[in-house]
Amino acid sequence: MERAIEGLLLGMRWLLLPLYVALLAALLAIYVVVGRELWHAATDIMTITDTGLVNILLSVLDLVLLANLLVMVAVSSYESYVSRITARGGKPEWLGKLDSGNVKVKVAVSVAMIAAIHLLRAFLEDEEMGRLLVMGGVSLVFTLATLAIAMVDRTARHVVPPAEDA
Repeated sequence: MERAIEGLLLGMRWLLLPLYVALLAALLAIYVVVGRELWHAATDIMTITDTGLVNILLSVLDLVLLANLLVMVAVSSYESYVSRITARGGKPEWLGKLDSGNVKVKVAVSVAMIAAIHLLRAFLEDEEMGRLLVMGGVSLVFTLATLAIAMVDRTARHVVPPAEDA
């Protein structure tokens, strides 16, 4: 009975696969939005201001960070919780270095960077001071949270060495 329950619990990890596929499918939406932003820049290239161009490029940068985040979370989560990845040409070097602690730090850094990009875009668009202060506060909270997560992860790595794969 115990083995059947354990087998069922381990088998349930495959229910995570559609969620990871959904994350990767969201990349298609990011492609569309990046294409729209670049099309906007290309069609208005003769009349666009420098601030307008910077805003478009910041938007693209924001979306690229988000795309990297989606891939990193989906791939590393799949390998951590569902099944080891064995690629035909060998596993990418970075994949073996992504454990749940590393992923949490990288997600936190990406979120803080995205918040900072949004703050910069709002500043360039001359948002009202109250909104900028709120956005700055949010960005500061994300940055401090990122530092706290990184420090906790670093401390945990020094206290308990990671288990070695056999």
